[in-house]
Amino acid sequence: MNSYRKLQEYFPEEQIRKLKDAIDRKVKPLGSLGLLEDLALEIALIIGAEPGDTLRLAPLHLIFAGDHGVAAAHPVSIVSGDFTVKMINTFIKGGAAINAFLNESGIPFEIINSGIRNPEDIVRGDITVRNCSLGPGTRDLGTENAITDDELEKAAAYGKEIAEEAVSRHCNVLLFGEMGIGNTTSASAIMAALTGLPPEDCTGRGTGIDDAALALKISLIRKGLARLPKNPSPQEILGAVGGYEIAEMTYTMIYACGKGMVLVIDGFIVTAAALLAVKIAPEVRGRMIFATESGEPGHRIMLEHLEATPLLRLGLRLGEGTGAALSYSLIRAAAAFFSRMAEWDSANGRIIFRN
Repeated sequence: MNSYRKLQEYFPEEQIRKLKDAIDRKVKPLGSLGLLEDLALEIALIIGAEPGDTLRLAPLHLIFAGDHGVAAAHPVSIVSGDFTVKMINTFIKGGAAINAFLNESGIPFEIINSGIRNPEDIVRGDITVRNCSLGPGTRDLGTENAITDDELEKAAAYGKEIAEEAVSRHCNVLLFGEMGIGNTTSASAIMAALTGLPPEDCTGRGTGIDDAALALKISLIRKGLARLPKNPSPQEILGAVGGYEIAEMTYTMIYACGKGMVLVIDGFIVTAAALLAVKIAPEVRGRMIFATESGEPGHRIMLEHLEATPLLRLGLRLGEGTGAALSYSLIRAAAAFFSRMAEWDSANGRIIFRN
């Protein structure tokens, strides 16, 4: 979460003060709800609430799916490339971890086909699969740029479309998840390019690869980074080593900014997209709540670069937005106490109850 000082970079000081005073007047010792108080303040600021308002949350969970050429060409994962579409079908049939968590919380969700191989294999079901495909998987980042300039332009257009559709549905909480075999390779490369850290400090074992596969993964990332110019732009980084799903998440975050939407950021892959989004449009950072610190070793470093405090530390490294979904109960609790908790009227020495 953002510190009070950081919030001043994104929101008017008077608005911060009014909302914080309203939280401090709740019937409790000052600061006794800990980070939930910071969370309530952030939510209220992002959705444009006033003291005394009810924070009404309307969530939507988005899973962006894309295949990666690096995984098709090299053994950087313990599962085959067709596993992406198999997992999409598992989501549609309701059998994944994310289904269990979202069903428990009553959060609707959609799958975004950002660019997978064999989309014809996707089964029909009750869950919407939005076709925002940029192609049948990216190119192999170890040998050539993963994404073309034209594809990046299309990714930006799709991000705008996805954000506007969410707004039209009166959604004000967007939870981000992803699915794509090979995407930890891409996210690690993006992290290295944006932070300047060596690839070995940014790269983990993803699906659980052995030492030889990890060494290969790092060497491929080095080859991808070697094609970048000095001081590359975020767009150049996305083009060289990005993923279709990462690109579309990045632009969805950017276009959702300023529309009164809370952006709930999941684990390692989604945070790589968030880091890109902040580099492109720094004001997006003020709309982000970070759900979790994942078990992927580089994630903590990315969170530090974003000056972010995650809500959960459960060692998750599944993806799908599982951390975002699990964090929603805390987001809802923070909104509930802001909206319904009684207040202390110090002038009259009485307690004011809320409906």
